[in-house]
Amino acid sequence: MSRGADEGARVDSSGWFAVELRYDYVVTDAPSPYLVEDRVILVDADDEEAALGRAVELAPDYEDDFETDDGQPGLIRFAGIVAIKELDDPPVAGTEVWHEFMTPGATQADALPPVWPLEMAFPRAHDD
Repeated sequence: MSRGADEGARVDSSGWFAVELRYDYVVTDAPSPYLVEDRVILVDADDEEAALGRAVELAPDYEDDFETDDGQPGLIRFAGIVAIKELDDPPVAGTEVWHEFMTPGATQADALPPVWPLEMAFPRAHDD
């Protein structure tokens, strides 16, 4: 008797989720945001639906006032959830909470966003 895809090995939930939140930096009367920020937070929950609900509850904690470089007042406002990923294991120091695969184009510098600040772009210890 064959087993269906849903009957395969069960993976236990870690109970932790990384949720990417989007915030718009809005200046009064501007037609579009001055700046857009994506922020990743950790949420503990029994399942993805509960994690999304918890993230929406926490999102306003990061809303605030701000001022542009030229002194215009603005507001940081929660715009929505970009993505959610369940962690493989509960978080401890050094736990990976987010990863993203990117495909370089003709040259790596053209396709991938720069590492910032530049002093954080450590050279590899050795080339294999």
